[in-house]
Amino acid sequence: MIKVISFDIGGTLLKNKENKDRKDNYNIKNLSLLVNADYNEVRNAYKNIFQKKNGTLMELTKLFCDSINIKVNDEIIEFFTNKFKSNEEASINKEDLDLIKRLKEKGYIIILFSNSCVLQENKLQGKDLQNIDYVFYSYDLGYTKNEEESYKIIEEKLGYKPNEFLHIGDDLKSDYLSPKKYGWNSLYYTKEKNNDYEITDLNEIENKLN
Repeated sequence: MIKVISFDIGGTLLKNKENKDRKDNYNIKNLSLLVNADYNEVRNAYKNIFQKKNGTLMELTKLFCDSINIKVNDEIIEFFTNKFKSNEEASINKEDLDLIKRLKEKGYIIILFSNSCVLQENKLQGKDLQNIDYVFYSYDLGYTKNEEESYKIIEEKLGYKPNEFLHIGDDLKSDYLSPKKYGWNSLYYTKEKNNDYEITDLNEIENKLN
């Protein structure tokens, strides 16, 4: 029986409204070109530093550069400064806030569980958190949604079993496959619905719970 409902944040509760061209300029592929290093090495270093550690821009940038054996320079600092700069004010739309309120009134524990960076400017606050019981960011946990340890930490904190959790998010691996792998129920929030485990509207969650 589901007792805890977990939402991804970026792309799920916060829709991707930022300028796509600007975001594409600061992806991992361009970062690997900038630092002249293997894409997979850069990708792993980025995740291990920026998604799993707390710190200032300079502290995290230095850790990142040390991990791939390069020196910090102005171009790299500028890259990360721009990458984590948001053009949009973070806010959950009213329809999704109403859904969360209904789920809360039905007795579910509501949590947010996100792979994120402490430098990200679009942090939720105020009314968006009124019906949220807990917020778990990967940089606080020290693990991402792709690692079993993060699930164990949350289960221990809340005191519920894996099969009592339902996670919803827009990344197939991080938000559907990984939670499923580690014993949670999960739904994939996507634009096209081809399978029973997929939803195109967050309001479909209520039907899945009935």
